[in-house]
Parts: sequence; structure tokens; C-alpha cells
Amino acid sequence: MTALLELRDIRRSYLSGDGSVDVLKGVTLSIAAGEMVAIVGASGSGKSTLMNILGCLDKPTSGSYRVAGTDVSSLSGDALARLRREHFGFIFQRYHLLSHLTARRMLKSRRCMPGPSDENVWPGRMICWCGLVWERAEYQPSQLSGGQQQRVSIARALMNGGR
Repeated sequence: MTALLELRDIRRSYLSGDGSVDVLKGVTLSIAAGEMVAIVGASGSGKSTLMNILGCLDKPTSGSYRVAGTDVSSLSGDALARLRREHFGFIFQRYHLLSHLTARRMLKSRRCMPGPSDENVWPGRMICWCGLVWERAEYQPSQLSGGQQQRVSIARALMNGGR
């Protein structure tokens, strides 16, 4: 099976007051489409750094990274944004919901894959699927419980499908 995500000898260092801190030291990893992977480790071991690189939110100090065969190192900001939109759905630890949008509007704005012409169909399905009652769809994040915010975040990540 062809790798959807392929990292080769990924290294990531950050500048510190006393010099450089090596966070990732030669990570090599291949993940196929549909494969389930868990990234586990102690606090400070580089899990978030690796996830940020996998999601094209950060760049490695050295090494190569390919998404669906495309080397991401030379992509422009716009090309990276398109790649993220087409290949990734993010569920952030703090959700990062847009405070001025309702749950339905957030899901509606995330929808960019071809499908039904009724723009309310997919957000409606996702709201029902994630267990958020439709009456709460018009609520802003500050009006939702933590669990409801989490469900909106999950639905938003799944809106464009996944590979």
C-alpha cells in the first residue's frame, strides 16, 4: 500500500537561550491511507511537534516529508493551505472554534467537498452524527458545554472526509 504520509529522517530543533534544543531526532515514518496510528510518549517528548509537522503546521529543521507523494518542503503558503484542506481534519486540544460563528455556520464554512447542492445537508448530518441536537446548532461556542464544543470540533474535522 502506498504511503499517504511519509517522513524520512525528520529532525526539528528550536533555539533556546542556551543554544539549540533537539526535539525530533531522525524520525522516519510511513502512514497508509486509512491506517490507524497512535502517537504516545511522555510530556515534552515531541508528540505535538510531530503532529504539527504531520499536519503541515510546522516545518522540520531537516529531513523530507511527503503527503500523497508531494514533497511539502517547497510548497507556498497557499499550496500548503490547499493541501491541508484536502488531506487533513484537525481536532485541536483547545478546539479553536470561531467565537463569532454558530456551530452550524462553522460546519457550513468548513464544507468544501463536492456533494449535495443543499448547503444545509452536510452540516445537518454532521451535527446529528456528532450528537449535537439541532436546537444547539445556532449557538455560539460560549453557549455550548465543553462536550458540545468538542463534538463540533470533531464534526468540523470530519467534514471533508478523510483518507
